Amino acid sequence: MEKSLRDDRRAAQPLLPHPSVRKARVMLSLVVLLAANLLPLLGVALWGWKLFDLIVIYWLETLVIGGFGIVQMALTTGWFALFVVPFFIVHFGGFMAGHFVFLNVMFGDNAGKSFSAIPARLHEMIVEEGLWVALIGLTISHGLGFLFGFLLPWLRDRWRRVPLGPKSKDNAEVGAAMFGPYRRVIVMHVTILLGAFLVSAFGNTFMLLAVLVTLKIASDLYMLRRQWKSEALATAA
Repeated sequence: MEKSLRDDRRAAQPLLPHPSVRKARVMLSLVVLLAANLLPLLGVALWGWKLFDLIVIYWLETLVIGGFGIVQMALTTGWFALFVVPFFIVHFGGFMAGHFVFLNVMFGDNAGKSFSAIPARLHEMIVEEGLWVALIGLTISHGLGFLFGFLLPWLRDRWRRVPLGPKSKDNAEVGAAMFGPYRRVIVMHVTILLGAFLVSAFGNTFMLLAVLVTLKIASDLYMLRRQWKSEALATAA
């Protein structure tokens, strides 16, 4: 009986990584984030990327975040994912499409083209103008955040056989996965729009585009700091 109680208490304790491991994870995330965000600036300096190229890169980055959110929802909701994931894809996909139309009208060079021409235009910019370099870097950065911030803790919970489903403690993670991309769009793109209007007013100079990239980095650091703070509070609890 006593052994059973000890086992139950041990199972109830969270499996937290060693502080040195958490510190190394934080430093790795920070270094990768800064490196990935400097790739667009490298594209401006070496390959002549302009304002709309940067805007498209950051728009595609939000799609990447939404994709990781879909995986997170699928893993944390069990059978309820059959309803949650399609709803998110339709809703977030429509939101992103409308957002791209707005950005294209404000800053694009083909604002008069039809909505159906958007995928071809995106493919052209990604492949022919080399935007895939920055996209890969940003995908790696968010992939590491997804790995350390969600996937590894989720695997630890599965190893401890924590129950799945919409009524479990994964509710908070589902909410973060569903609404996180929207919050990220608001914070990041308000920052980008401020920089974009500045660049539009004074020209596509390297210095102003560098200011836009700097504002984007500051926005990402703010979001990353909030994530670390919430993780620290959860660990303390």
